[in-house]
Amino acid sequence: MSMIERFRSRRDANRRARAIEHALRSANSPAVRKEILAIAQRYYG
Repeated sequence: MSMIERFRSRRDANRRARAIEHALRSANSPAVRKEILAIAQRYYG
């Protein structure tokens, strides 16, 4: 894996993490937060 690929991979992972955190902050109820976490864990392992 080249240095550029590692950089892109890390940048994408950071973007996904920020998007998940934003969704969790925006969620109105604990049930929605749980659902977001469940989907994220299923998708990202």
